[in-house]
Amino acid sequence: MSLLRFSVFALAAAFFVTTGFVLPHKKQSSIRPTITIVTDNSWDVSGQKMQFGEYPLSAEQIATATSPLNGGTYKAVPAEYNNRSKIIPGSVPIWRNHRAEGEGEAYQFRKNVQLGADPILKATLEVNCDDVARVYINKRLVSVDKRDGKLKDGYDDWFFFRSVSGFMYDRIYTYDVTDYFFTNVNNTILIEAVSLAFDGSHANLSAKIVIEFAAMPEPTRPAPAKRKPAVTPKAKATTEKPASAEATAGKEQTVFEAGRDPEIENLRVGSILELGHVYFKADDYKLDTKSYRTLIALATFMERYPGLKIEIGGHTNLRPNDRFAAELSTNRARSVMIFLTDNGVPTDRVTYKGYGKSQPRINAFSKETDRANQRVEVKVLEK
Repeated sequence: MSLLRFSVFALAAAFFVTTGFVLPHKKQSSIRPTITIVTDNSWDVSGQKMQFGEYPLSAEQIATATSPLNGGTYKAVPAEYNNRSKIIPGSVPIWRNHRAEGEGEAYQFRKNVQLGADPILKATLEVNCDDVARVYINKRLVSVDKRDGKLKDGYDDWFFFRSVSGFMYDRIYTYDVTDYFFTNVNNTILIEAVSLAFDGSHANLSAKIVIEFAAMPEPTRPAPAKRKPAVTPKAKATTEKPASAEATAGKEQTVFEAGRDPEIENLRVGSILELGHVYFKADDYKLDTKSYRTLIALATFMERYPGLKIEIGGHTNLRPNDRFAAELSTNRARSVMIFLTDNGVPTDRVTYKGYGKSQPRINAFSKETDRANQRVEVKVLEK
């Protein structure tokens, strides 16, 4: 009997091997390889020295991905640096020139990174500089720590270091920058850097950014349609009503989000764009960081079409009272407007208005209708 069982197993094994038969298994989602960005001579650098101010740059002052840097845009060169400096492994320390010309040199450095649709799992920045730097990613300040205690107070008044991060040449500073990068857009890294190279030797910027990705979500298959019974039983009247004709009449509805720009030719005065993936905390008007990707894309879209003027409209669901709904929707619309103007949109091209609960999409109460009704929209005023 044992011999018979062995023979059966042997034949089965031979079948699997010779036919190439493989047991079915769950398909693994592919994950995009990690991207590592380091300082090297592919980075842009400003052609002229700049003044390093006491306070960080405003969004309007930060160069975009393509605008010229101070004094023109050049390529950085490998820098000479102090042999005791903590240069980040794999990076090339860079500066405007091979050696610093004198004390107090300040330059801007820039690198653009195009990311696809793959979800970002984590992004980490490591930076070392001789001596002071501010790092901006997509016009948001990253290096916000207080200056290093080793910096001499005597430098503060001269170089205006009171509100910057002072980097010691013998240390590496690490930041979690996961929320600063966005998919489907051209991400811009801009660094202001100052050298205190009194002997004209050790001016450098050394940095590395590592971006790790998560697996793409599996596509969801639509559920099979249910067959309707031959005779539909009578049901009680539901509280849900169709969308208010007054609220939706004449509106051309389009969703705007990163990677999904509308065709400008298809827009006309009065066209409505719903902002996708713009979130607020419950009963609050503070923007969630997940909203930045869409709003950065909107600011870029408006930069591309300088004749476009818009109104930001806030809407709530039907649950709050009229006064609360009006205040909340107005403040949410204002938060979006402020984000856009902070990111380069001129103030005369964007207005805001809170509509409260006066224009619901669906005149009903449920979780689904609440989500549909509480939204932020863009109305085209001029194009």
